Amino acid sequence: MKWWWISTLWLFWACNDNSKPNADNNNIDSTTGVHAGATDTIVRSSIALKDGCYEMIMKRDTATLSLHIQDTAVSGNLNYRWAEKDHNKGTIKGYIRDSLLIADYTFESEGITSVREAVFKLKGDTLFQGVGELTEQNGKIIFKQKDQLQYDKTFPFIRVDCQQLHP
Repeated sequence: MKWWWISTLWLFWACNDNSKPNADNNNIDSTTGVHAGATDTIVRSSIALKDGCYEMIMKRDTATLSLHIQDTAVSGNLNYRWAEKDHNKGTIKGYIRDSLLIADYTFESEGITSVREAVFKLKGDTLFQGVGELTEQNGKIIFKQKDQLQYDKTFPFIRVDCQQLHP
């Protein structure tokens, strides 16, 4: 009976020995894989942003945002339709960090392609667009200080059925 206890303890210890290298981790290299070179591949967010469509209506002006989310990576289309002006139509590509969607918005307006940073604060099924002082860096318009952005709560982007988007 004594040997049974000793062999059970030894088996338990052997199965839970954390000093042995994990076979699954032996071939992990920061230069390969889906998140190659990423320093923070697991980003925690208290908000779960969902695939789908979002719309902002401001009198006769509208903006539509369609999103595809995979892990913390975000891609999609963002279009601004101004009643009295030219329209901005383009794509976004970025990531989610904490409660923010941070992306590059590549768009065409009046025949010129531009890139600017877009930041949205996430709250439930609503996105609040960040506004702040802008500057140009390497051909892209970015926010000077992202930590001091104000979020427009007057005209939020609200989740809608993609079939109901205004043209």
